[in-house]
Amino acid sequence: MKDVVAMKIFQRMIQLKPECVFDGLGKTAEIVGHLNSNTDLTWYGCQGMMGMPLGTVAVSTRVDNWSSFVEVQTEILADQAYLEMVGSTAGMMASPAQDNIMTPIAGSANMPAEPMDFLFSNVAKAAYSNIPQAMDWSQRFCDMANGLAGTPTAGLMTSLGEGGATFALLMYYESIAQYEERQPPEVFAIEALNSLQTESESLFEASSNLQTMARRIA
Repeated sequence: MKDVVAMKIFQRMIQLKPECVFDGLGKTAEIVGHLNSNTDLTWYGCQGMMGMPLGTVAVSTRVDNWSSFVEVQTEILADQAYLEMVGSTAGMMASPAQDNIMTPIAGSANMPAEPMDFLFSNVAKAAYSNIPQAMDWSQRFCDMANGLAGTPTAGLMTSLGEGGATFALLMYYESIAQYEERQPPEVFAIEALNSLQTESESLFEASSNLQTMARRIA
């Protein structure tokens, strides 16, 4: 799998109550700023724009490996200021946060050094028996999508969670205008008619497919 960096991506998904969205976005940015100032990792905050419930936010970071991240988590949980900030968000959350840690398995040659301002994602489940084929398919999809308009595209996977392995395809954009320019209906038609689309129907569960757009807020 070419151009794939050996690392893990940690993400915490948070669902804010509708009445707490604006305050919650500000608190997310505050927490991300604190983590960037008090850990050796680079942290990002994102807000779900489309395809997710109103009030969806995420905090993420990239780590060399899971074991080193566990050490960072231990340090964070000893940070009283962080704990107080997180505690102040408890009443804003509509449901418990969900943590994921995913492994990059595919990628185009022009991946950015850090997430761009807008991120399109396509997430789907695959049976464990389909993992090898799905990994190979992910790289071929990244090559195809990148070849159409030059959009940086990555594939991630985790075997954790319910219902098989989770695969995610990420496409990075500098702006919504760039997304609209690179993904007009004609491009969607090309992708839909590509043989990779037919192949994906035998690898991934159609009912698990979720397409979303998010933007960086921190």
